[in-house]
Amino acid sequence: MKNIVVVGGGGHARVVISLIKKLTGYKLIGFTDPEQNADLLAVPYLGDDGALEAVLREHAPCSAALGIGNTSISDRRVKKAAQLVEMGFDLPALISPAAVINEDVSIGDGTVVFDAAVVVTGARIGIACILNTGCCVDHDCRVGDGVHLAPGSVLSGGVEVGRLAMIGAGAVVIHSRKVSECCLVGAGATVTTDLTEAGVYVGTPARRLG
Repeated sequence: MKNIVVVGGGGHARVVISLIKKLTGYKLIGFTDPEQNADLLAVPYLGDDGALEAVLREHAPCSAALGIGNTSISDRRVKKAAQLVEMGFDLPALISPAAVINEDVSIGDGTVVFDAAVVVTGARIGIACILNTGCCVDHDCRVGDGVHLAPGSVLSGGVEVGRLAMIGAGAVVIHSRKVSECCLVGAGATVTTDLTEAGVYVGTPARRLG
């Protein structure tokens, strides 16, 4: 059984902890957070991130899971993933048993795939991504590092999403379109043309604010 620690203590961390509890083969050591100081879902609070070195000493080898959520354009998850690897943690991709993952799919380290997400043949997912509840990544999509696909979002076949982008809840990107890095596609938007410039896009068809 592999030891694992969750880094982060907010709402996203609670969902990650719940996911890990569904998986066989992991022993949850606890979680770290600079502010949260109470146990989460009966998993012990270990302290802030300064406690991670002690975790490695006491529980090596040890994996880590990113419990840091993301609702805006941010490289925080990608940077934290790099820090954890440098410290000596393994960052496995965590995939809910209730997700559907087809063959010929690759999912990067530190990525989490939640309940009812669907990832179809030929898709390539980067590191430290969030594939949230009920999202759909259709065939041959390319999803860059640190991307968040919010609940119910849909990437049709052959879509490319650049690093650190976010596709909002219920948003749809039609087939073969490109979303450049650092784009935020608002909830319920429909992307019908390539988004070539970073920014916030809303509406149907999606248009850049400002």
